[in-house]
Amino acid sequence: MISFQLNVIDLKVRIYYIKSQFYKLSQSMMNIKRLVRNYFGFSKTQTNGFMVLTPLMFVLLFAPGIYRNLTQIEYNEFDSDKRHLDSLVGLWRNNMKPSLEKDVLPDVNIRLTFFEPNTATEEELMGVGLGQRLASRINNYRNAGGSFKVKSDLKRIYGFPDSLYQVLEKYIQLPDELPQSEVRVAQPSPSEKPVKRERKPYNEETESTLELENFILDINEVDSLDLQKLRGIGPAYSSRIVKFRQLLGGFSSIDQVKEVFGITDSLYQSIAPQLRVDEAYQPVQININIATFKEINAHPYISYEQTKEIMNAKSKFGKFRSAEDLKRLSLFDSIQIVKLIPYLQFQ
Repeated sequence: MISFQLNVIDLKVRIYYIKSQFYKLSQSMMNIKRLVRNYFGFSKTQTNGFMVLTPLMFVLLFAPGIYRNLTQIEYNEFDSDKRHLDSLVGLWRNNMKPSLEKDVLPDVNIRLTFFEPNTATEEELMGVGLGQRLASRINNYRNAGGSFKVKSDLKRIYGFPDSLYQVLEKYIQLPDELPQSEVRVAQPSPSEKPVKRERKPYNEETESTLELENFILDINEVDSLDLQKLRGIGPAYSSRIVKFRQLLGGFSSIDQVKEVFGITDSLYQSIAPQLRVDEAYQPVQININIATFKEINAHPYISYEQTKEIMNAKSKFGKFRSAEDLKRLSLFDSIQIVKLIPYLQFQ
C-alpha cells in the first residue's frame, strides 16, 4: 500500500515537472513572438506564420545533409549523366525534326500533280490530297457560281490549311495574280435580278466605285457590309473593326486597323492601299479634366491602372493643361501619349 502511494506521488511530481517545463517553454515562445512582432511590426497572424515557417526552412535546408549522413549515400555520377543527356539532345536534333508530310499533314495523301480547281472533279481534287470535305466545299462553291481567278483564292475555302496550300501552290494551274491593267467589275447575269440593299448615305458615284476591285474606303464612314468587300475581310473581321472604331471614337490613322484582334500584318498590308482617313476628320475626344473614371477607362488605349493614376494626378496636381502634363505619369510612355493626343481635350 505504501509503495503504491509512493508511486502515485512520484507520478504527480513528474506530471508537475512536465507542466512546469511546458509552461517555461510557452513563456519563452511568447517572449520570442513578442520580440519578432515588435522588431518587424508583424500582426498576430503574421507572427504565428513566421514562427512556423522559420524552423521549417531550417529543416528543409539541412535535410539533404542529414539524409546523406544517415544513409551514407554519395552520388558521383554527374559526368556520366551529362554525357547521356548530351547524346539524347544530339539524337533529338538529328532525328526528331518535324516533317511536313508526316507531322503537319498526317492524314493527307498528297499526289503532286497539276490541277485546275475550276474544272477538276471532286475525285480529282481528292486525288491531289484535298480530302473529301475540302473537295466537297470547293464543288459546292463552284455550283453556287463561285470561281477561282488566282491561286490564293483557294485559301478562301473554309478550313483550307495554309500548310496544305504551300505544298500544292506550284501545282495549281492558275496565275499567281491578275494583270495590273485588269479591272474586274461585278456584273449581274441576265437571269439574275439586281438586289437593292439599304445602305448609309452614299451618292451614285460612290456606289459604282465600290463595285471595283481597286475602290478606296474611308475607314471612319463605311459600315461592316462595305468592309466585307475587302479581300480577306469577312463578317467577323468587319464587325471587329467597326466595334473597335466605336470604342476608339474613330480612327485617326489607318495604322490603327492593325490593332484589331486577329488582323495579321500580311492581311493589313493587303487591305491598307484601299483604306483612307479624311484629313479633316476629328475623332471623338474625351475631356480629361471633367470625364468620369468610367468614361476614361472605357477608352481602349487607357487601362484600369492608368485611369487610377490620371484621377489621382488630377486630385493631387490639378487640371491637365496639355499633353505635356501626361509625361509626369509613370504608367504612360511617349509612344502611348502620341497615340492618345487625338482623343483627348485639355480644357
